[in-house]
Amino acid sequence: MRKSKAVSALALLTSSALVLGACGSGGTGGSGDAGQQDSNPGEVGGADQVYKRPKVEDIGEIAVAIEEGFHNYNNNIGATNNFSSTIALSSVQPSPFISELVDGKLVIKVDGDLMESIEVTSNSPQTIVWKVRKEAVWSDGKPIDCKDFHLKWLAGASKATVKGEDGSEASIFDSSPTGYEDIEKLDCSDNNKTITTTFFANKNYADYRGIFSSPGSDGLLPAHILEEKTGVADITKVLPSQNDETVKKVAEFYTKGWLGFDAAVALSGGPYTITSTDLKDQTVLERNPKWWGEKGSSSKIILKTNTDSQSAAQQLQNKEVQVIAPQADPAVAQQLRGDSAFNVFAAGGQTFEHVDFNMARPLFKQNADLRLAIAQCFDRQSLVDKLVKDVDPNAKPLNSLTFMPNEVGYEEHFSDIGKGDVEAAKKTLEGGGWKQGADGIYTKGEFRASFKLGHKVVQRRADTVRILQDKCKQAGIEIVDDQDVDFNDKRLPASEFDAALFAWVGQPLKAGAYGNYASKDKGGSGNYNNYSSSVVDEKWKAANGELDYKKRVTLMNEVDKQMRDDLHSVPLFQLPDFAASSADIGPIGYVGVGGGVTWNIFAWQKK
Repeated sequence: MRKSKAVSALALLTSSALVLGACGSGGTGGSGDAGQQDSNPGEVGGADQVYKRPKVEDIGEIAVAIEEGFHNYNNNIGATNNFSSTIALSSVQPSPFISELVDGKLVIKVDGDLMESIEVTSNSPQTIVWKVRKEAVWSDGKPIDCKDFHLKWLAGASKATVKGEDGSEASIFDSSPTGYEDIEKLDCSDNNKTITTTFFANKNYADYRGIFSSPGSDGLLPAHILEEKTGVADITKVLPSQNDETVKKVAEFYTKGWLGFDAAVALSGGPYTITSTDLKDQTVLERNPKWWGEKGSSSKIILKTNTDSQSAAQQLQNKEVQVIAPQADPAVAQQLRGDSAFNVFAAGGQTFEHVDFNMARPLFKQNADLRLAIAQCFDRQSLVDKLVKDVDPNAKPLNSLTFMPNEVGYEEHFSDIGKGDVEAAKKTLEGGGWKQGADGIYTKGEFRASFKLGHKVVQRRADTVRILQDKCKQAGIEIVDDQDVDFNDKRLPASEFDAALFAWVGQPLKAGAYGNYASKDKGGSGNYNNYSSSVVDEKWKAANGELDYKKRVTLMNEVDKQMRDDLHSVPLFQLPDFAASSADIGPIGYVGVGGGVTWNIFAWQKK
């Protein structure tokens, strides 16, 4: 799960399980509703549909306005893990399974351009055979093969650790172990083009479609580059059980060698390659000359960063760009929907806004009553009415951290808070021994009910803070706006905040979100607010290995109830996926794990 936009459609066990409810489309005002996720997702190991990129006409150069620029080639570690980088990487880094939007449904399919086949040959022990196409190569001509799969397994399953500043142990690869740690062995055969993963006995993994793949917020990296840079002759000889100088050398390059962008090491295994980027305002992609599949429609793609939704819409109207994917903005949505010169895509997707309390800060760690009071004074309905309704008329406050409202299994565990209840918040504080000072703010001992709410520079988030401040100030709680252009990229992964306002970009597989909530020493590589619960750790792991779909739903709701009890995070609302284009470009859509609006950029055509 990528920061910036969340949770999956719980444990999709087949390729057709997740449904995104479309709430609008087209400049002509058309709309539709894709309905709810299927209640019967099918069997683990069922035959998956295969996707192959279509043959398309050349449309030349195209420009896309996005809300945040590309940052890092390796986007799969805790220090990076940013949605903004997937916008470019979705057409660059290979992924055995990919997601396609089909009539409002997010369908997981085998990437038929990359893979010859993926087959579950046994469930006892769970065994999966992955066959990479013979012609699949990186942009330097070297094969995409078992070494690349092995490197991802090593990074996720390695037992080598490093001590954090707080003394806790964490993965030396800064990577989530989810799924990978359950693989007992990974074998290479057929000239390294066949990979066989065998899981430990009684360690089945229901969301195997997420390992190595974008539906699990992952992907493959060129292992041969790591070999060249580290001097390791054969990465497949380095095992997860090792904790020696060799694995430390591998981890050093894995976590640092692919940061930022260096064309010499940031290779492509997809239809496009990144040719230049300033890591901020502009990233350029061009067709990968070594790509063996059908050529992408655009000869050059220019990704232009624009943090202001209104300005991005102006760029579209002025024909400076052909497509925009800003934060959902009511005024922009209404403006573009009313003009037949543009197409608008808006859907209730897998993205949700939330506020996380930094549980390492004494103010929040030691004062559960303050966390509750803050949650009580938050006026979530006002947020929805003022910031979301004009984009998605069906929007409502979100009452779960594990399910979206259009998913089977959604239960409202947070419905008792977030109602802008000033009196309830005051009662909670006073019942906990807090006293209201002359300035109207409550205090207790060394603590003052005041905190900074950090977020990146986006107008809607500044508006969110302003709305939250209102009722909470009346309740004697001070919220200080703390916006920073580098918040998501730098401060959030470094836990440099009192509380954080951001969103998770969800994936169609639930297990991948484990790393955002698990204790850091249990694999919480994306756990930026330092939350820790043994109940959550154990139940979520149990859910990941549970092949019975209904039982998984029950386990995940038990996880959600525990997080409500701990109240380390407050869900605000499901954020509509939003994009717009000139009417002669399409088809546009939005798949968060596939790069948002760029998920199918290789197939865009001019009408």
